[in-house]
Amino acid sequence: MNESAFNTLLDIEDVIKQANEGTLVKLSSGTISKRHGALRDAARLQALTTLARNSKDGTLLLQDSSNYDEILNELCNYAPGLTSARLNKSINIGSKNILRRASLLHAQNKVIASDRLQFDKFLKGRSIDLSCISGADRQFISPLFTKRDRFSVKNSSQMKQTMISIFKAINNREFNNLDSDLINAFGFFGCELFKNTQEHACTDENGLPYIAHVEGLITSWGDLLSSVYKQDFMGNEKLVNYWNNNATSSNDSTETSLRCMQVSFFDTGPGLVKRAFGNAREQGLLTEKEALLKCIGRNFTTKEQTGGGNGYPTILTQLSKVGGLIRIRSGNQCIFNCFDKHNHSFWDNLEDPSQRSTKKEQYLMDFNSWDNENLSQASGTVVSIIVPLRKSSGQHNLF
Repeated sequence: MNESAFNTLLDIEDVIKQANEGTLVKLSSGTISKRHGALRDAARLQALTTLARNSKDGTLLLQDSSNYDEILNELCNYAPGLTSARLNKSINIGSKNILRRASLLHAQNKVIASDRLQFDKFLKGRSIDLSCISGADRQFISPLFTKRDRFSVKNSSQMKQTMISIFKAINNREFNNLDSDLINAFGFFGCELFKNTQEHACTDENGLPYIAHVEGLITSWGDLLSSVYKQDFMGNEKLVNYWNNNATSSNDSTETSLRCMQVSFFDTGPGLVKRAFGNAREQGLLTEKEALLKCIGRNFTTKEQTGGGNGYPTILTQLSKVGGLIRIRSGNQCIFNCFDKHNHSFWDNLEDPSQRSTKKEQYLMDFNSWDNENLSQASGTVVSIIVPLRKSSGQHNLF
């Protein structure tokens, strides 16, 4: 049995690998529940999902040995631990096995506060999470749904208001410096993603309902110190350049940091490619990366409603204008695209309109692998977005 580190993205990928190999992994409640920003925290949630989906007996093994109530309160008050508590049958603390129902009682106040948009009651640091827990009385929480059913995902305008409420709660002082078109895009993107999860992330690739599933988002705001986070961006030359181009020196010039807003959307479903194609023949005709890119391309949709399929193009367009980054971890793939805000309109100078459109599409869809490693199968899908920020100096737009 391994007692695994659970800090960097590489640590997290190692846990996913161990989960696929059937290795028993012990984690501490502290490492599960720590807040390192939406990028790392959602990745940790995905690793915990993979552990649960691959577990033979459905037990989360913790290194902790006492203070059961304190440990369960810590776990169930942040999305990674709460998701693990829902997907597993029990949590093992020392020699004591605590069944799922008893564990989830510790999430009750958090879920009620989330449903009531009382973010101040669970805001910790500058991080807020919202989780839709299957089977809960308040599964369809009001920040994301207009009614208590899966067909009532908020529309893009309503979802935008939710995102505004979250951003203000995290950092009201700097909220007015955010780009309004980007906020609109987050509303549209969030609406599209949650509609997709309700149709396709609650069942496996064969269309069979999951006994347990969770969908949600994590948002954070702050500085990623190079001594702690830079190693997460070293797996690809484009990532290295992105960090170097956006990180700034501290006031005493002893360290650099990437000041940013982070938003991660997550689900515990079968993964984007399996959601889209299941066991259909088309999946076998495409490499997984090609299939994944097709899933996020313009006008691709598996929703029953008309007019879908432009969530990713919309958010990518706005990220290109503000110099953002998007990372998608699904199946065996981890792909990303990142942008220099000064280059977002280079295609506008092309004389041929059709060429402008083609070049723009190529630019937005120029995804690369996060690193050169062969990744193990991850359960669920995580889409993480980073928006670099600059300290305000009187302007109305940080970007």
